[in-house]
Amino acid sequence: MNKSIKILAVALMAFGAAGAAAAKEQTKAEDTRAGAPAAKLMQVAEDVAPNPDDPNAPPPGSRKADGSAVYPNPVSDLAKKDGYKFEDGRYRNKDGDPQPIVTKDYQVDWGTWNGFRRYHDACHVCHGPNALGSTFAPALADSLKTMDYNTFIATVSGGKRESKGGTEFVMPSFGEDKNIMCYIDDIYTYIKARSLDILPPGRPNGREDISPDAKKAADDCTG
Repeated sequence: MNKSIKILAVALMAFGAAGAAAAKEQTKAEDTRAGAPAAKLMQVAEDVAPNPDDPNAPPPGSRKADGSAVYPNPVSDLAKKDGYKFEDGRYRNKDGDPQPIVTKDYQVDWGTWNGFRRYHDACHVCHGPNALGSTFAPALADSLKTMDYNTFIATVSGGKRESKGGTEFVMPSFGEDKNIMCYIDDIYTYIKARSLDILPPGRPNGREDISPDAKKAADDCTG
């Protein structure tokens, strides 16, 4: 080994520990500046996972085959604290209706995340971005403040006609549209989060992984 290579090796060894510490501090700084969701979830995982440095460890928010979280994360912790149960691939309230889970840093459950995507793919043209309505369709974020889950499902699947101020508004039926009905619970969960004022406009900051039950239900419906 020549002299320059020896000097480089020694320098790299000396830099190792300091570099790791600096990288951790940089992650914290970036987290503070940008509210980095992945960093926040990973920090929670580091607090509870037995070996957070294991490169083969599943990511925070991932789930086992039974649908339970691999280890605690902000979303599942909040759901447990508030008394919501995880059943058939999603969180549910005491009535069994889909329930959005949104942390103070706007991490969300899978249903709310997918509902955000599906709503803005299929519904926002009429009902406006972020469920805030338009000149020819109501703000669903307001509608779900009083409309229950079953009425919402019936309205989307069967359609609705309503006259206001001499103008007739028509909500078409989407009962045969798999792009909507296969994800209707997710869409409901997203809009419900908006109606409860627990999720601000825009994309959520992060999410849990999809559960096996939710993935199977979507695959069976669309397949």
